[in-house]
Amino acid sequence: MTKRFNLFFVVIMLCLFSLTSLASSETIEAYEGTWVFEEEAIVTKIDDNPDIDFNSAYFNQTKDSFYFETDFTIEESKNLSRWFGVSYRTPEDKTLSHMLRVKQNTTLGNGIERTFLTEDRWRRQLNFAGEELLEIGVKYNFKMAVSNDYLIVLLNDKPILATKCASNVAEGLVGLHAYGMTVRFENTVLSDYPADEMVAYEEIANWQAGRDRAAAYPTIPIIVAHRGNSSEAPENTMASVKSAIAVGADAVEIDVYRTIDGELVLLHDSSLERTTNGTGDVKTKTYDYLKTLDAGSSFNRKFAGEPIPLLRDVLLEIKDKVTLVIELKQAGIERDVLDLIIETGTRDQVVVIAFNAGLLANFYYMAPDIPTSVLSYSTKTIDEVVALAATGKTRSVDLNYGVINKEMATYLIGRGYSLWAWTVNNVKDMQRMVDLGASVITTDNPRAAIDYFRPLN
Repeated sequence: MTKRFNLFFVVIMLCLFSLTSLASSETIEAYEGTWVFEEEAIVTKIDDNPDIDFNSAYFNQTKDSFYFETDFTIEESKNLSRWFGVSYRTPEDKTLSHMLRVKQNTTLGNGIERTFLTEDRWRRQLNFAGEELLEIGVKYNFKMAVSNDYLIVLLNDKPILATKCASNVAEGLVGLHAYGMTVRFENTVLSDYPADEMVAYEEIANWQAGRDRAAAYPTIPIIVAHRGNSSEAPENTMASVKSAIAVGADAVEIDVYRTIDGELVLLHDSSLERTTNGTGDVKTKTYDYLKTLDAGSSFNRKFAGEPIPLLRDVLLEIKDKVTLVIELKQAGIERDVLDLIIETGTRDQVVVIAFNAGLLANFYYMAPDIPTSVLSYSTKTIDEVVALAATGKTRSVDLNYGVINKEMATYLIGRGYSLWAWTVNNVKDMQRMVDLGASVITTDNPRAAIDYFRPLN
């Protein structure tokens, strides 16, 4: 399991949350093993009783979503693989549970794991290595938030997990557990899920769920969300970009123009009329004017006020998440686009495409390491496609799926070209393109593509 966070997420602290329920012997009850309820601490001690699996205590309240926090100190541990855990959505009879376990040595391959109990057997749903050995006698802060399928965990205010794990029960008890450890829990809190404070973590969890889902299936096809998730959000907006990431797209395709005052913005048409409440050509407008426009209401009123985004902001949004496929819609913006890519540190996360093969050639000479692909709507012969790619200095062709046939695909792939297909919205056509050898599918409906090629288990 790869590391799930960048350092900038450390600053999103859960310490801002309101804490309302201090645990005590009146709100949490021992179920199995040895527990001591002190005035300001809960202590569970190593218990060698062969008739129990591990020490367990449960809060009295049934919850579907919650926020849990404690300061814990491991006072004794039989070995480095022993653990403490927090379970949730457990029924009254304690027969079924989901649990997040943290081993003393979190750097083990399964140092942190999420398990669930079914048919009297614990099954692992996810596991990965943490970054530290939890020292005996050292106090650590632990935070955990659960809502719907979201599971978010912080250790000493450092995020170690934000993911989506399907749960087979809607609500239940929250439990505290330990195996082979004596652990002191202080300042223990169980309170409501702080939805507003969790938005950034939920976005990361959505992205991680998409990457985990992709990892479980063949690499091909790569699924590109056309103008973002344009079937569920207004095209070429931050909302559509975020939606594409949330549904699990491998890449997001967007279109770029430059305003008269030099800002790079997302828009498909040079005219503002179709997708915004503005008028005129975007190339003749200032960004100050564009900021006043509504790019969401024409899609759905719930997106009213959605702005035209800057390319810079979109590059920062996709950074360390997915690939951004940038279509150059205007001659002369190649250097500006490259400068933004360099500025945002996303050089290894972009592909540049264009219908104008000359623009691609210009970009190639500026940055030969950045992959490109030439677009074509009507090129129908093999010789025409090869000539177009040669002009664009690329070995990748991004063709309208209607012109791709067996002969063309066989020729191109056999000679080392990468074959992309756009814009494919019917899953039968997607499958046909993959069968012909297309490695990349660009679609308005990435959710349908992902559900088809990567069905949830």
